[in-house]
Amino acid sequence: MKRPYQAGSHHLQVEYVRKTWIGWKWVWGGGYGIGESSQSVTALNYMGLPELDPISTPFPMVFGDILDPSIKKVNVKIRGEGSFNAKLTSAEPGRMIWFVFVPSPASIPFDIEGYNEEGTLIARKTITDPRDSGSVHLEMDLKLIR
Repeated sequence: MKRPYQAGSHHLQVEYVRKTWIGWKWVWGGGYGIGESSQSVTALNYMGLPELDPISTPFPMVFGDILDPSIKKVNVKIRGEGSFNAKLTSAEPGRMIWFVFVPSPASIPFDIEGYNEEGTLIARKTITDPRDSGSVHLEMDLKLIR
């Protein structure tokens, strides 16, 4: 679910509903609203949705939107467990979102990585909180800030 957004901000919401004998029931979800940074070039935004014990859901999941059109692939790399390719899909013309279901329980920390068309890593951020949300900046931009 994508909320209407104001210029300079990005909003994305993921909700899980289940059909019961009396109709649809909301189970779990969440979303983010992130303003654009004036200091750096944002490659993509992200949010983690952890597993909800003891209720059965498809989570944990990491999702977000792609802001830099040079990002063609997104991976979530969990140390000791492997790399998980995100599914990229068009939300509207010129806007891509991504999501990946990760194993439960997902190990912390994990890396979100963005790759260009040539397969070169151009954006990376290490996540230490499974409920975190924020932005991942282009690698070349991070070198300028340091």
